[in-house]
Parts: sequence; C-alpha cells; structure tokens
Amino acid sequence: MPAEAPESGAARKRPLGVTLLSLWMGWLTFWAVFGAALSATKEVGWPVYIDVIMGAYALTAGATTLGLWRMKPWTLTAFRTWGVVCLGLMIVFFLPLQMPERLAAEPVEVGTLFVATTGTMILVYWLMHRYIKRRVANPQ
Repeated sequence: MPAEAPESGAARKRPLGVTLLSLWMGWLTFWAVFGAALSATKEVGWPVYIDVIMGAYALTAGATTLGLWRMKPWTLTAFRTWGVVCLGLMIVFFLPLQMPERLAAEPVEVGTLFVATTGTMILVYWLMHRYIKRRVANPQ
C-alpha cells in the first residue's frame, strides 16, 4: 500500500459552499461563452468592445471556477480579476443605455434602481470575496 501524500490543495476536502460557488461560477462561464459567441455572430449588433469584455468575463469566470473547484491558492486573484471585469461590463452596458441622460430625466426612479442594483452587486461580491479568502486562499 503506497504511503499517503501530505494534504495538498487538491487533496483537501472541498467545503460545500466552495462547491456551490464553483458550480455557480461555471454556470456564469457557460452563459458568458454563449453570449460572446452570439455577439461574435454580429446578429445582435453589439459594438466590438462588448465582444472583448464578454470574452474577458468568460475567461475570468472560467479561471475562478477552475480555481474554486481545485481549491487553488490563486483563486482569490482570479476572483478579484473577475470582479474588475464585472465592473467594466456594468459600465459598458450602462453607457449605451444612456444612463447619465436617463438619470438626469428621472433621477428618483433610475437613481434608485442604479443604487439598489449596484449595492446588491457590491454586497454579494464582498461576501463571496470574504468566503473565498477564508475557505480557499487561507484555509484553517
């Protein structure tokens, strides 16, 4: 019987929360790849910069998925990169929607929606970051 190897990143038991986050990030990766492929057909009519940011989203979400699934120490870096790409994606989607003009025309409705959406995204990102940092990057 071979001697057991010391516990490594791959040999650690993956917590249920990390598994669920990995599956969720995998789902986001799937739809990002689908969206990037759809956008590349030019039937949607999106500008090229949307194609680029969607491709970056798919890559960073995929890297985060892989890192979470395998419990790699670089997962937190991949997740942070995904967060930056999410911010960029949010900005490039709000600009074509003339968000500044709509905000000026209907400040209460649009402002409330923007603050609620952005606040929720920041809260979810912060909670995920905190969990990944504790469970994957610095496990105890």
